[in-house]
Amino acid sequence: MSNHTNQQSVARQIERVLRRSGGLSTLPEIAAELLGLLAEAACDNTRLANVIQTDSALSAKVLSLAAQEGIVFSQGRPTIHEAVARLPRRVLREAILSLKVFPTLNWGSDADSKRPLPRRQLALHSLATACCAEALAQYVLPPEQRPAAYLAGLLHDIGKPALAEIMPKSFDQLIEQARTTGVELSEIEQEHLGLDHASLGKRLAEKWQLPASIVSCIWLHHTDPQTLAASQAEPLLPAVTALADRLARQSAIGQSGSYGRPDDIDEWVAFLKLTSEQIAHVQSELPLSVSRQCEHIQWSPEDGSQAYVAAVQDAAVGLARDNRQLSNRSQRCEALAGQNTLIERILGEISEYSTPVEIAERFAEFWQKQYACGTTAAIVIGEATDVPDAYVDMAVIARDGQSSIATLRAPNETPLVPDTLKKQFCIVPVAEPDRWLLEPIETELNPLQMRAAPLAMQNKVVGILLFEAMQPDETLEQADCATACRIAAFAITMATSIQKHAHLSEQFVRMVGTLRRTRTELAKTQSIQGLAEMAAGAAHELNNPLAVISGRAQLLLTAEEDETKQQMLRQIQQRTEEVAQIVNDLMSYAKPAAPQKRQASLKELIQKAIEKTCTLHQLQSLETDIDLAQNDVVYVDVHQITEALAQIFCNAIEAYPGENGPIRITSNAQDGANAVTLKICDTGCGMDAETLQKALDPFFSFRPAGRRRGMGLSHAQRLLLLNNGAIRLESEPGQGTTVYVQLPKV
Repeated sequence: MSNHTNQQSVARQIERVLRRSGGLSTLPEIAAELLGLLAEAACDNTRLANVIQTDSALSAKVLSLAAQEGIVFSQGRPTIHEAVARLPRRVLREAILSLKVFPTLNWGSDADSKRPLPRRQLALHSLATACCAEALAQYVLPPEQRPAAYLAGLLHDIGKPALAEIMPKSFDQLIEQARTTGVELSEIEQEHLGLDHASLGKRLAEKWQLPASIVSCIWLHHTDPQTLAASQAEPLLPAVTALADRLARQSAIGQSGSYGRPDDIDEWVAFLKLTSEQIAHVQSELPLSVSRQCEHIQWSPEDGSQAYVAAVQDAAVGLARDNRQLSNRSQRCEALAGQNTLIERILGEISEYSTPVEIAERFAEFWQKQYACGTTAAIVIGEATDVPDAYVDMAVIARDGQSSIATLRAPNETPLVPDTLKKQFCIVPVAEPDRWLLEPIETELNPLQMRAAPLAMQNKVVGILLFEAMQPDETLEQADCATACRIAAFAITMATSIQKHAHLSEQFVRMVGTLRRTRTELAKTQSIQGLAEMAAGAAHELNNPLAVISGRAQLLLTAEEDETKQQMLRQIQQRTEEVAQIVNDLMSYAKPAAPQKRQASLKELIQKAIEKTCTLHQLQSLETDIDLAQNDVVYVDVHQITEALAQIFCNAIEAYPGENGPIRITSNAQDGANAVTLKICDTGCGMDAETLQKALDPFFSFRPAGRRRGMGLSHAQRLLLLNNGAIRLESEPGQGTTVYVQLPKV
């Protein structure tokens, strides 16, 4: 088998283990210490955390639990002490009691010490790296990041025990090869497995939702300073972990499985800007720091397994006592178990979005199956009890299981709920006067076998259950039936309330939207009316002075003989006439005449508008492409709509500097609609969004000042509104403009 094929096989095996991995095993002496602490009446969180943080597998488990519980650490950096203090004691206890313990077989022979890399020696190396990282952090990291250094050092080699558990024999062979060749273990792992313990540890840490800073330290502790600086925005913590690993190996505390002498310590020291005195101090204090951590557990490789067995026995006694207490509680809860099952079966398929009639349908299905009934129906009354002539919904389940929804209405002066169902819970035959309840049921049924029961909530009937009894009434357990009906009534009541609030919310949103649009339209209308009044006032004030200026200019012109002065007087008269025309436009906009409506064909209106446009622009013809529906007739003031269309055509012509089109005109009258829509398109310069937004405003023009008065489209809109019409614009720069004009048929 090729090396590549072997790597693929190993990778698949590792992937399978990773998917189902819940955690790594811990050493027996650590498990014994924890069981002893849990057996105490009042377990000290500090002692518990001190023991947990001596073991990498257990620390990873606790951090993973903290992530699952959504714990946010106070300083933003995780610590075992805070995790233990804030995790629910039940969760922590279950995690410790479910620990896997290493080794699991043949404890007495101490097989661990005979392996190439004893698990206890690897744990001791991780502990030394943690203590070393904690000491280095005092010189390098800010105070809030220092606690994370201990955890990063403790967990940096978490991939090694994982490999040892996934493939123990293969891992032992890799350790032997590393010892005999002096090559770094990570390189040998990469050659044979296609990944190293650092990559595996990273993936495990991500799966367990460990903090991202810890994941980076696990992954990058074998890299070099340059690579680390280039790949990490915050490289200090991974750098501290990498240096701590190398110093721990150099101090020969425990075994790491890498037997070459670290040759890049000086690079890491320089990267972290540490002095030789600081490194010497850390190394001299390291053995004492590790010893202090070991004091939290009874670190004795020969007796660890026996201590664990003794602790398990003590824990078993405690568990037996707890089991008796749980048994007593279980007996008290057993009476409620049947009701819980009933609730689950009724509400199992109901969601928060289920409507009342959907809940009634689910309940009818449940009742039919639970009590072996024939045709079954559930009526949703809700709040319709006191509403005269109310329609209510009924869910019907036929004998074959087919469901349908019917509508029910009580006969005149007949209450929806029969008197027999208004008292306490009961199951009664459907009496002759109440058989109108069965009329909407179209499936086969035997009226004599039909039974009715109320679905009541706090003495208010919110529904009625109807079912075809296929067995004697005595077989129905009244208590169970009453509980089931109360559950259904509660669900229907809640759904009715939710539906009511949803409808109110929708109505409120629609009302707010309508109010906002009304305000906008009112403000616009008031603005136009105010502008119209101002224009009318201005026109009135200008008319008299203009008449005087024009009359005096004409009088002077008749008596003047100098040609230059005659020319100046003619210009005064022409400009006066132009101002007069502006005044006329303002008056026409401000106070247009009341429309004189009649039926007119679109073809007639468009032809007159084209002629008017040619006159205004002094054109021989207008280039148009007209495609109108047959017999399009509208009911408008012909003169005003002709003026409005001409203004729109003029606006289109101005989009073609020096040209006369083309303008495409089409119509669309939908069947049953009371209006015709004209679509007027040009392919000229178009308008940007800002210009388009203001295009219908009076006095606005996108052309340079003095070229146009900016009344064309605004005047067209005003005339269309007077005739119950409407106008809408679409435009893109360089793509042209499309104007939609809606005109009434009647």
